[in-house]
Amino acid sequence: MSFFSSAVFWGIVIILVGVSIILREVFHVHFPFLRVFFGILLIYWGVKMIAGGFIRSSGDNNVVFNESSIADDGSKREYNAVFGRTTVDLFKMQIPERDEKLEMNVVFGSGKVIINDSIPIRIKMTSVFGNIHSPDRNNSGFGSSYYTTAAYKTGSPCVNMEMNAVFGNIEVTSRKW
Repeated sequence: MSFFSSAVFWGIVIILVGVSIILREVFHVHFPFLRVFFGILLIYWGVKMIAGGFIRSSGDNNVVFNESSIADDGSKREYNAVFGRTTVDLFKMQIPERDEKLEMNVVFGSGKVIINDSIPIRIKMTSVFGNIHSPDRNNSGFGSSYYTTAAYKTGSPCVNMEMNAVFGNIEVTSRKW
């Protein structure tokens, strides 16, 4: 069901029209509720275009204006949270036979990643007005830093993970097998 055909949408429109009429007729206050409402509606459409649509499936690797928990099945290589919260469980990930790349982006949201310390993983953590917390360091504000698991060895196959937090927060939790 579309947001624009929902009872919430039409309830908000009717309430705004009613409040506008009462304020204008009783209190002689001329506040442009409908203009403000349509301005908010334009912002809503803009965010929808930027985010590529509102994806509300918890099984998907994109979370927008929602909350989800995602378990790795080996097919997803990019995880995104925009104005939402997600937990990505990579604990049961297979040890890579060749270099693999994963990416996690959080924009105005929150993310949690659970990794296995016995899998060779190298994480590049980049934040812009955000925070990325790993077991051994905290990357806040602007900048990049790296985190590696205990199984990581330079030159051997590993999972290269890139984490980006823009006005958001990511927490990396490492557990042993």
